[in-house]
Amino acid sequence: MTKSFGTYHLTLELRNGVGLDLEFADSRAVWVFSPLEEDTVAMSFEGIIFLVPFLMLTLGRIYTVEEE
Repeated sequence: MTKSFGTYHLTLELRNGVGLDLEFADSRAVWVFSPLEEDTVAMSFEGIIFLVPFLMLTLGRIYTVEEE
């Protein structure tokens, strides 16, 4: 499940874990469906990841890394 708030996204996913964890990510790789390319592409995630038993909540923004 994903809900967008401007450039930020809130997601809720199922996971196979029972621990508690709080992570602040600045360049975590995620898979995203791109409607422009009509394919799944790798992008970077910057935000907060909260792991609770059997659920993963994320809040942050997804961006592409520009090559120089």
